[in-house]
Amino acid sequence: MKNSVKYTAIAVFGVLVLGLFLRAVSASVASSGSLSSVMPSPTPMAANAAKPPTAPPAAAGGDKSIPKTFTLGVDSQSEYGEAAFNHDNHAFLKYNPDGTAVMGCVECHHTDQPKSALKPPLLTSEREVTMTLETWKASSQKVTDCRACHFQDGNVPEGKEMPKATYTDTGKSVTKALNNQLAYHINCNTCHDAAVKVRPDLKKKPGFATGKDCAICHKTTT
Repeated sequence: MKNSVKYTAIAVFGVLVLGLFLRAVSASVASSGSLSSVMPSPTPMAANAAKPPTAPPAAAGGDKSIPKTFTLGVDSQSEYGEAAFNHDNHAFLKYNPDGTAVMGCVECHHTDQPKSALKPPLLTSEREVTMTLETWKASSQKVTDCRACHFQDGNVPEGKEMPKATYTDTGKSVTKALNNQLAYHINCNTCHDAAVKVRPDLKKKPGFATGKDCAICHKTTT
């Protein structure tokens, strides 16, 4: 009898303690609003963190940038002097003769293409793939300066030779030394003359010149 009374007292005490505990928990939850408000926010894993945007690739090495403008014929010995050149326009706008497409880099940088792609009178190849803006960005190879091959008259480095080419000039086959001045003129004049033949209105465009409009391009020295 004494044991049963003892066990009953213990059970009642346990129920009272449990009731007090549950009441305390309920009060705590009510005062905080919800259980989730007291839970710490999860920290995102580093692998899932937002990555910064990737900048457009620059050249892998060698050339670090493309000049927007520069001067052709610096220290020219010609009476016509230097000529300003807008590389941005010629490289990125629709500047092919009929004005419908962007010109390829090798229209001027003719050595930057495979030997199999060369057309007469071109002979020198310095790349295994044709240079484009994308291949230039990925390459560590520098673009060869025009004067590395096409020297000024009287300024040919020791051990070097002025390149020569046979081509058609005013309907006749001629062989000439391609000095700096002549190389520029063949490239520029051929393209400009072809463009004005297809688009005569170009003659009205400020700054546009044909092979006969020397003073439009050149800063004369006399």
